[in-house]
Amino acid sequence: MDKSELKKIGILGGTFDPPHLAHLRIAEEVREVFNLEKILFIPAGYPPHKKTGFSSFENRFEMTKLAIEDNPFFEALGIEKEEKPSYTLKTLQKLKTLYPFLDLYLIIGWDSFCEFETWWHYEKFLDYTKIIVVSREIEDWNEAEEYFLKKIKELWKKQDIKNKVYFYRAVALNISGTLIRRLCSQGRSIRYLVPENVYKYIIKKGLYRSERES
Repeated sequence: MDKSELKKIGILGGTFDPPHLAHLRIAEEVREVFNLEKILFIPAGYPPHKKTGFSSFENRFEMTKLAIEDNPFFEALGIEKEEKPSYTLKTLQKLKTLYPFLDLYLIIGWDSFCEFETWWHYEKFLDYTKIIVVSREIEDWNEAEEYFLKKIKELWKKQDIKNKVYFYRAVALNISGTLIRRLCSQGRSIRYLVPENVYKYIIKKGLYRSERES
């Protein structure tokens, strides 16, 4: 990253096992709507919520780089490779140390937000980043908004949360890593669920041939 140019960036973490089109679409929408200069894709090293059943970091990082290579606003960072487990807060702290001039926006999904109190030192997140909660498939949006407002007050009781936590409704793409791995294990096509270069990588490496738990 060019330290002289970047200021306002988004962070999209996850196992990326594999990275798929829903990841890319969410990142593109958030970048545009929130006027971010770049989105950093950060594959999890050893995610504390998923201790087993995921591909090697090398494969996931390589697929992530392939998935975003044609977008100049996307960048992959392997900053969590050696972290065991890889806590998001530690990654945020590391990024702030490396790039103190950046205004960080952490992008998380609705499911992750609903269990955010289980994240390691969740109460400290707003010291390092703003948070964008992205929803794709909520049926009752008004009810979800009420829950969102109630929960952020519970999570950060005495902290100033104004203009720090956002709720965004993204285009619904019902794609998941679980679905893709299952299709692969069944010998079915995953084309048009992942970028073509990621598809070719999966085929070449023979990934996901045997079904695993997500």
